[in-house]
Amino acid sequence: MASSPVTWFATVLLVRGLFAAFPAAASVDAGDMLMMDRFRQWQAAHNRSYLSAEERLRRFQVYRDNVEFIDATNRRGDLTYELGENQFADLTHQEFMARYASSFDASDRTGSSVITTTTDDSDKDNLLSSGGGDSSLEAPPPASVDWRAKGAVTPARNQGSECASCFAFATVATIEGLYWIKTGKLVPLSEQQLVDCDQYDGGCNRGYYHNAMRWVMENGGITTAAEYPYAAARGTCKRAKSAVTITGHLAVQPGSELALQTAVARQPIGVAIEIGSTFRFYKSGIYSGPCGTKLDHAVTAVGYGVDPSTGAKYWIVKNSWSQAWGENGFIRMKRDIGGPGICGITLDTAYPTM
Repeated sequence: MASSPVTWFATVLLVRGLFAAFPAAASVDAGDMLMMDRFRQWQAAHNRSYLSAEERLRRFQVYRDNVEFIDATNRRGDLTYELGENQFADLTHQEFMARYASSFDASDRTGSSVITTTTDDSDKDNLLSSGGGDSSLEAPPPASVDWRAKGAVTPARNQGSECASCFAFATVATIEGLYWIKTGKLVPLSEQQLVDCDQYDGGCNRGYYHNAMRWVMENGGITTAAEYPYAAARGTCKRAKSAVTITGHLAVQPGSELALQTAVARQPIGVAIEIGSTFRFYKSGIYSGPCGTKLDHAVTAVGYGVDPSTGAKYWIVKNSWSQAWGENGFIRMKRDIGGPGICGITLDTAYPTM
């Protein structure tokens, strides 16, 4: 539909205003004008401002490179997912990785990665379901599970760009899910308490969900998000009444997607992945990489399923980059690909026991 004269005039004024913000861009072609207009709209949508005209110009150039990459990827036609220009579109790949990756640190684990303080039958069942025993003795897991639909998963939250605390978000999501399974109550729990108080991890400077679950167990529980709200920065540890307790934590047998599927059918599971080159711009669909097995981000597997139109199998994964990212903060990742799974999803896992 053709634009009205008023709309056209408003667009001209908008582009001229953008030129004023970019004094170095004295000569631009029509494509640059359209891209600048697109950048201006992106700034408004994400409430992004810059301290100088020079910084705005630099961010525009980064944004343009990212948008061209996103558009070229979406034009390929051989992918099962779509990218989009989200809140990360003005960051270089190096800047993004420095702020959001390498926040998962399995190298600093304390004790065994399969720990429990109890020896009752429920923990034995959990170990068996995780692949720690003879999985052939178990019934096959159901074809699909979505703990969100059951009511066991809180909405995706935002770790922020200045706090590498993904381990805390994965820890909390798994405890929230298991508490719902045990009680029928969905209680948002406090990532900030882990950031401030968990002495086994680095707060905003990387961490490991096994360590965090050990801290919750030793602390006698974890408090609610309402009692101890997230601040995206490490502060002084505050005393808080515990709302949910755990008895220990376990791991899924590494390298087995069937073992992970069996475990996720029982409860949400913390998983570690490598952030691939397209992962940060994921918008929708079933993500298939590219990515490797250099684990640098902790997320939570909250289900799995099969696409009815294509038959493609996928994991349902909760992230901690806000609801503006992906499918309302979640991503579907390709399942049953063999080996360690998509982005190394089966290699290092954790879940609590109660």
